[in-house]
Amino acid sequence: MFYEHPHDPSISNFEYANFLALSDLISNRNISCEWNTQPGIRGLYSSEEVTLAHHAVDALNQNNPTLGKMVRVVDSPDGLEKLGLSVPAAKGAVVTDVAARLWPYKLIAAIWESLILSSSLNLQTHTPVTSLQPSSSGDWDVETPRGVVSAKKVVLATNAYTSHLVPEMADLIVPCRGQMSALIPGKAYSGNSRTTTSFAFIGPKMDDYLVQRPDEYGAHLMFGGGRSFGPSLGVCDDGEVDEKVASYLRTSVPQLLIPGEGEKQGELEATHEWTGIMGFSRDNLPWVGPVPEKEGVFVVAGYTGHGMPNAWLCGKSLATMVSGEDIGTAIEKAVEGGLPTAYLLNKDRIEKARKLDTVEVQDEDHMFKAEVMAEA
Repeated sequence: MFYEHPHDPSISNFEYANFLALSDLISNRNISCEWNTQPGIRGLYSSEEVTLAHHAVDALNQNNPTLGKMVRVVDSPDGLEKLGLSVPAAKGAVVTDVAARLWPYKLIAAIWESLILSSSLNLQTHTPVTSLQPSSSGDWDVETPRGVVSAKKVVLATNAYTSHLVPEMADLIVPCRGQMSALIPGKAYSGNSRTTTSFAFIGPKMDDYLVQRPDEYGAHLMFGGGRSFGPSLGVCDDGEVDEKVASYLRTSVPQLLIPGEGEKQGELEATHEWTGIMGFSRDNLPWVGPVPEKEGVFVVAGYTGHGMPNAWLCGKSLATMVSGEDIGTAIEKAVEGGLPTAYLLNKDRIEKARKLDTVEVQDEDHMFKAEVMAEA
C-alpha cells in the first residue's frame, strides 16, 4: 500500500518497482501463477483509521504525486457500498489503482524449477540448518543434520526464523502466526457477483485480507487474518489450525462484503484451512544487508506480512551486495538501484529500532487503541 510510508518516497517507489518487476517476470516467462492486476481496497473500521488515511494520502500526494494519483480515500456510505463494503460497519476505505493477486507458491515453484534445470544451483530440501559458526579458515560453517557446508558468504532468507541463527536479532524480527482459509463463495460471490479487487480490513482487532481465485480454479475466497482470536505473535509453530480463528474466518466475509446475489450466509464452507509464520519487524520495515560483526553473513527478512510488495527486489538488492567485492560500494550500488536506505541492516538502524517499543508492545498497543476507538 503506497500510502503507508508517505514521507519516504523511496519506499512507495520501491514497492511500485517491485510490482512492475513481478509483472514483467511473470509475463515474459509465461509463469502460470494466477497473476491478475486489479485495484486494491483497504476497508477501514474506525474513524481514526479514516483520519490517518486522509493525512497519509495527502502526504503521499505532496511527496510523491505520481503515485499519489493512484490512491484515494472513500468515506461516504454510497461510495463504500459501491466498493462492495458493508456499511455502517465500514467507516472508510483506501483504494489503490495499482495492485494484483497471485498464488505465491506457484510463482516460487516455477522460479525454482527454472533455476534447477538451467543452472548449477544445488537445492537441498529437508535439511534444516541447526547453527552457523565461524571456522578457523575464516569461512562460515553451516551445520545441518546431514553434515557441514562451509562458505565465505551465507544469505539468511529466513524471515521469522532469523533469530534461530542470529540470536541478536530476536528482538528485531519476531515470529507471528497467521491463518488462512479457502472458502467456497456460493451464489453471493460467484459469476457476475464475484469480487474484482483485492481487499484488506483494518480496524478494532482486525488485520485481515482477501483475494478471490479465478473462476476456472473454483473462485475460492482466500481469506486470512483473525489474529486476535488465537495465539499469534511469538508463535512459530505452523503445524496446527486454531478453531476459533477458523470460525471467525468462515463467518466474517458475509459481514464485511455485500453479497451480490442471494441471501447473506451465516457461514461459508472452507475447503482448506492452514497457518503460516510471518516475521514482524520492530520498525515495520524489512532488514536487508550484512549482519554487523559477522562478516560474510547477510540477511533479507522481516517483511511484517508485506513480503509480496517487497521481497523480489529486496532479494535482487541483496544479490548486488553479496556479489560485490567491496561491501560499502556494493551497498551504495543497491541503494542506487532503488533499495530504500530505511531497509538497510546496520548498527545505526538497530540502535534506532531498539529505542522503539518492542514488537509485542506495539502489537498489543495497536489492538488496545483500536478497541477503545471502536467503543468511543
